Amino acid sequence: MTHKLLSTLLLISWLVATSNATTHHVSIQNFAFTPQSMTIAAGDSVIFTNNDSAPHTATSTTGAFDSGNLNSGASFGTQFAQEGSFAYVCLYHSNMSGVINVGGGQSSDTSWVELDSPTSLPLLDVRFWNADIGWIAGEQGILRTTNGGDSWQLTATSDDAEALYFVSATEGWACGNDGMILHTTNGGQSWTPQNSGVADKLRDIWFADASTGWAVGRDGILIHTTNGGQTWSPQASPATDDLRGIHMLDAQNGWLVGSDGLILHTSNGGANWEIQLSVPIGNEDEFEGVFALDETHAWAVGGQGRIYHLDNANGQWTQQTSGTNVALMDVFFTNTDDGCSCGAGGFLSSAMMGGAMWHTQVPPVVATFNSVFFVNDSLGFLVSGDGRIFRREISEVSSSSPEDHSPVHAAAFELQANYPNPFNPSTTIEFSIPSAGPVTLTIFDVLGQQVAQPLNSSLRAGAHRVEFQADALPSGAYFYQLNSNGLTSTRKMLLLK
Repeated sequence: MTHKLLSTLLLISWLVATSNATTHHVSIQNFAFTPQSMTIAAGDSVIFTNNDSAPHTATSTTGAFDSGNLNSGASFGTQFAQEGSFAYVCLYHSNMSGVINVGGGQSSDTSWVELDSPTSLPLLDVRFWNADIGWIAGEQGILRTTNGGDSWQLTATSDDAEALYFVSATEGWACGNDGMILHTTNGGQSWTPQNSGVADKLRDIWFADASTGWAVGRDGILIHTTNGGQTWSPQASPATDDLRGIHMLDAQNGWLVGSDGLILHTSNGGANWEIQLSVPIGNEDEFEGVFALDETHAWAVGGQGRIYHLDNANGQWTQQTSGTNVALMDVFFTNTDDGCSCGAGGFLSSAMMGGAMWHTQVPPVVATFNSVFFVNDSLGFLVSGDGRIFRREISEVSSSSPEDHSPVHAAAFELQANYPNPFNPSTTIEFSIPSAGPVTLTIFDVLGQQVAQPLNSSLRAGAHRVEFQADALPSGAYFYQLNSNGLTSTRKMLLLK
């Protein structure tokens, strides 16, 4: 009773302090935020009230606000002083999400374009063989495209499919509920069941070649085949709780991740699995996904915004700062520097310098993103828990040379490497934008803190150049980030004094 009275007094005090702004209300009821989307003015305030019997939170995916635990009848208020788009989620129920748009703020990331989808059921895993041929696993079964996602066909089964993997454009496998494993040799036009030997949910599947594969699932299920899935046999591991992700580099080397914060590694095809990391934290301790480029560069993501990185040959995993505490569902890197992670409540983030810095993107929609896949540096696909499919495609750059800064009518969005680099104390940054509008060029240190903003103005379409003076900054690595009309690009530079 005393705690509730104190909460009420604090809320009244907060309301008095913000009495000159408009106050808006979001009700939490029936395991949903109502309204789910809201547009307000800068300086306005929002009060979240839990009208459910179960506890909830209202937690920004970017860390802008966090209500903490809201028991039934409790309220939380926060003021939005800056323009922007603020996605949020309930940490207890990640399917609960919402967004607050503060007038004049950022639009969605226009580099992600929504494609037509034949379903509104959750999509769980996306993979592409090349720019045209791809597949998606979800609760509706398996979707297939042969034209880069412009259209999709439902194939195989109406049973839930959790994950899939292809070793060629024609041969692949899928897994799902009740130990389901399916095999195709015609690109997913038809599928044949295989006997997995298990009866519980399989969450992920991976093949090193057409013969050698693994599948993992609930309660530590780990099965292995050496004949293309004709027979599956169990392998032993230290995991007793769910295994949720697998990434094999070849038939001998790879990783498993799962609940209890486990990261397991094998160097002998799964005959032995060693624990490389175990980080149980509360009720959200699972790792959801793992991705590896080679034996010394790998990433794992999971609950409470957890990102861990393997960057040496000794099996040492170090935690990176994701900028969120919502559940992260998947991660993908195209090279040792550049990657992407996605998760609950519309969380979407891009990595620079191997994840030394993660930049939160404005999502194309507010939904739980379950899987992300890149065909190459400029072409990627993203799927969500409400059946949405997105494609990100960056056109080839066609802008003026650094010496010519006249207007360019067909300019692409491009941020060029600064020169000189390393520099002391000034450097030149060139970029081009495809359309007129507000543009910012912001400088961050390696901790992600803004240290300068040499440009914040409206510019015409075409090529532009900025001279950046770093007299007041110490030596070290920095990142410079260009934002224009919802598009974002980031590069790194080195100041040596």
